[in-house]
Amino acid sequence: METSPGGASAVFPPLSSTLEESGPENVTGGESILPPTSCPHVLPPHGSFPSSGQASSHSSSTTLPHRCVLEDFTRCSESHLWKLMMSFYDRKGVESWSQGIVPHFITCNAFIGRAYAQVFQGYLRDCAKKARENGPVCSALDPSEPLYIIELGAGSGKFSFFMLKALEEMRELLDFPFEKIVYVMTDFTKNHFNFWETHPGLHKYIAQGSLDLAIFDAVHDSVIRLSHAGTVLAPGSVKNPMCLIANYLFDTLCHDVFQVDGGVLKEGLISVGSKQAQEPDPLDPEIIKRFHNLFQYQPVTPDYYAHTHQPAHRPGHAPMGSPPSSSEPLSAGTNGSSDREDSLHLGRILHWYRDYFGRSSTGGSFLFPIGALRALRRLLAFSNDRGLVISGDKGSNQAEQFRGLVDPHIAVHGSFSVMVNYHAIGLYFISRGGFALHNPQEDASLKVSAFVLSGRAGPPESPSEDSPPEAHSPVTTTTSCLDTSPSSWAGPNAESEGEKRVRAFPCLRAAFSTAVDQFGPNDFFVLQKSMKEDSPNPTLKAIVALLKLGDWDPDVFYKFRETILNQVPTAGQKLRNDLCRGVPRVWEHHYMLDRDKDIAFEIGRFYYGIREYERALGFYSLSSTSIGEHHVTCHNMGLCHYSLGRLQQALEHFERSLALNASYEKAWSWQQKVLQELNPSPSPSPGPVVHETRCLDFPEVGNLSLAARRGGDRRP
Repeated sequence: METSPGGASAVFPPLSSTLEESGPENVTGGESILPPTSCPHVLPPHGSFPSSGQASSHSSSTTLPHRCVLEDFTRCSESHLWKLMMSFYDRKGVESWSQGIVPHFITCNAFIGRAYAQVFQGYLRDCAKKARENGPVCSALDPSEPLYIIELGAGSGKFSFFMLKALEEMRELLDFPFEKIVYVMTDFTKNHFNFWETHPGLHKYIAQGSLDLAIFDAVHDSVIRLSHAGTVLAPGSVKNPMCLIANYLFDTLCHDVFQVDGGVLKEGLISVGSKQAQEPDPLDPEIIKRFHNLFQYQPVTPDYYAHTHQPAHRPGHAPMGSPPSSSEPLSAGTNGSSDREDSLHLGRILHWYRDYFGRSSTGGSFLFPIGALRALRRLLAFSNDRGLVISGDKGSNQAEQFRGLVDPHIAVHGSFSVMVNYHAIGLYFISRGGFALHNPQEDASLKVSAFVLSGRAGPPESPSEDSPPEAHSPVTTTTSCLDTSPSSWAGPNAESEGEKRVRAFPCLRAAFSTAVDQFGPNDFFVLQKSMKEDSPNPTLKAIVALLKLGDWDPDVFYKFRETILNQVPTAGQKLRNDLCRGVPRVWEHHYMLDRDKDIAFEIGRFYYGIREYERALGFYSLSSTSIGEHHVTCHNMGLCHYSLGRLQQALEHFERSLALNASYEKAWSWQQKVLQELNPSPSPSPGPVVHETRCLDFPEVGNLSLAARRGGDRRP
């Protein structure tokens, strides 16, 4: 969708015109695009619903002549988009991360694990302080009961590993017994669960009870069954407040689309399609790369979700190849009253956006993270609406960023994702008596926000007498389901009300400021990326500083390994000592995921480069154990033994290297040299013709060439 420089949308041709010009679009099954079926919450334009062949708004783009229609226009949160999302992660499994199909470093490093642990620590400190001061029961901690940290969409498990390590190292500083903290990794697919169960980096935490695992669908499930403890987490069952972690999850849960155009709230409907003429498998994840989706908009009222208790597709709108929709309530395991109660808060948010953008000529376009909000509602019910949520994702947390009439952007990166509306999530928590902490940085790939509920249905006190008049007056609306009384909602001043509530959590606010606002996960990501890509030859001193800042993250070490190996032989002793103190921590933070990144091998090269041959041998052995034998690893181990004067062991490793790769010339050359030294003879043993002219005049031990001192051979 094209926009003018001021952000207002360009004029689209009516959808009916587009259809007339291109004709019906046939797919397997012969379906064609039809206008959406009417439903109770839709306001008919100009007094009547569109009939067949008409449309209530505009199409977002011109259709392709051979576009495959996977699904007709329907509500975005119920569309085929999300089935393709589930199919991608279910079929690809952990390979989504290990093969780099889905970018993950920004939320899977030691820095962000420590940052989240610090925010969690601040929250615990505030809760403990309230308990000591005989504060409200909702803020108290019970050290005899478990305190659960639940990560949604844990994926590869790498972030979980880093946060657990950070919490373990902070155990003396936590205002709660570490042994009673249970980190729960969840995801919807069995593939991920099986990977966690067998991952060596997680065994220790599972064995000591600090970590448990569960298969959990954040969109539909209403209870969590812990696989090791056997505990079932359900509404009201958790005695302590909870902490929920969601990184790069909310952008993959179902969303709805809205616009405010001329003061009118409009729902965006989507028709999911492919650029190919036919798609035999409608759940093939490769379709994501061929997306050709269309949008259209029609007026609705702010009580949109008051009429939404069923996930069923509207008649005639079932996705191609999908089974009939379920008749169960939208939030499985919850009753209808929970949905109706939630619709009050959702209606307040839509009303807020309608009023905010209704005063503007530019209008506004925003995604509504309905999947995330419903998941948070169900999960926080476990602890009676007491808890902390920390989430990092690409998104927006300021309403001004939604100005203009544009279609939502769907980013494709193997799978796909959309921008998370953290501002709406913040309004949701404020409506429920809580508050939000947002990082105000606008130019950021990763936005981190924290949200808190304290078990109250509304704000702690009514608006003060000096509050603006809007805070005392109900918002005018014709919708009877919206409770807009001052005791539960401050209307246009909702964000100011949330800022007041933050003051009751000073430690959390300070920790968030330090770990996220001042220099946070996005800043660390930008810094290390810039040093790698924009600095052709960074100094070793700068690299050491970056490694220290990132808590010796293995991926950062791997990125700069060649620069380290090139510069460390000539570095001063003090700088080398700093490296030697930190490099063991690189291995402590190693979480095996990508087998092409052999961290143990690279650490072995580092120690060889500084002539710490025994340590180098130890890490080369770890490489062989964790990754498997490799001819270069065996060759380098032979170099270590040779440098230590252990010729027989050196010979064995050179021979093992040749057994793995008979054409590896370096191993053959060293084998011949060692044989000469073990069995002096007038002439060297004959070898393959290709090696006859190879020079065997190697330097003496202790006087190795600079290339040899830089860590031995490296793998191709």
